[in-house]
Amino acid sequence: MSDFTTPTKAIITYSDSDWRLQSVLARPPGDHELHIRILATGICHTDIVNVGGIYPRILGHEGAGRILRKGPNVSPDLDIGDPVLLSFAHCKECSMCVTGHPAHCMQQVPLTIAAEPLNFALAESEGEGEGLEKDAEGRRRVVKAGYFGHSSFSGVAVVRESSVVGVKQWIRSEEELKVFAPLGCGIQTGACAVVNILKPTPDDSIAVFGLGGVGLSAIMAAKALNLKTVIAIDILPNRLDLATSLGATHTINSNSLSPSQLTTSIQSLSPFTPTKATPVPPTGPTGIIDTTGIPTLIQAALASISRLGRVVQLANQGPGSSVSVALPEHMRDGVSLTGTVQGDADPVKSIPILIQWYREGKLPLEKLEKMYPVEEFERAREEMNGGGVIKPVLIWPQD
Repeated sequence: MSDFTTPTKAIITYSDSDWRLQSVLARPPGDHELHIRILATGICHTDIVNVGGIYPRILGHEGAGRILRKGPNVSPDLDIGDPVLLSFAHCKECSMCVTGHPAHCMQQVPLTIAAEPLNFALAESEGEGEGLEKDAEGRRRVVKAGYFGHSSFSGVAVVRESSVVGVKQWIRSEEELKVFAPLGCGIQTGACAVVNILKPTPDDSIAVFGLGGVGLSAIMAAKALNLKTVIAIDILPNRLDLATSLGATHTINSNSLSPSQLTTSIQSLSPFTPTKATPVPPTGPTGIIDTTGIPTLIQAALASISRLGRVVQLANQGPGSSVSVALPEHMRDGVSLTGTVQGDADPVKSIPILIQWYREGKLPLEKLEKMYPVEEFERAREEMNGGGVIKPVLIWPQD
């Protein structure tokens, strides 16, 4: 246990429904690593489903905190005590990273999903845990972590430097730092899918399938870019109402609609019906953001999009999920289906833009977030699963 020396608390996921807040010890930071004292971390759907399926594990991949200590070769631009936001790890060396697309890093899986190296062990007071790795003495205490390069469901996180975005020039208070905790994944993904992938003009129209944190962030980005037509689609009335308050111009409750009926509902909206001014209007939106990953809904999106339109896929249903494309119609209409991770964001560039939008009132994060003491993580998770809370944010004690 000598390799694990820094005491803290962490939420360990033993199964989808079994999360436990336990005392752990973190190992010292290695080359290009830091210890970050976590102030706040958002719960994302990716944590709920535990992408990668590794159990037990410390999850969490959205976070805000301050630098506690630095390992060898960390940039001198990052100082002890600096406020930081956490996003995803990337290698900084592959063709994707060096051309400005770190979200599609060639080393994405080993750096964000593979849970290496082993960063934590249960404290002596916790005994051993089922499924944990063995320590040097053969006791099952070593906990897998490294989620997205950090695992921010821990009071002190062992963080790869590439996951860190220094924000000392942007932060005005600790309370504000808490509000910004989810920027590094869910908010960034939805907003950057609009900005980086669709790249719309004000005359374009977009629809968003699914109004969780990612989808509502796409709505806010569309509003920030002054799009005239922004269509919000979900099965929960409260989320449709929230989308309207954030800038949606049209809403569709798809709860009882088949995929074909959903397509008809979209294409029947006023922007796509003939008038004297536009006797031949577009047949549907020029862009659609899908946050559900449900194959039938993605196919409905492809059927709903206008000619030369683009559907952006931000989620999937796991290995084996697929969609079917009718090639003659696909070729005729010139539509595209683009899969993307994190909205093709570079966090060092995107997070300052999102903070600036917040300053300008274009990204009202307080409408999405609800803060919880970390001890209430189960209530936070349940309220998110129930649809009543969009973005739970866990607050970690600082003593």
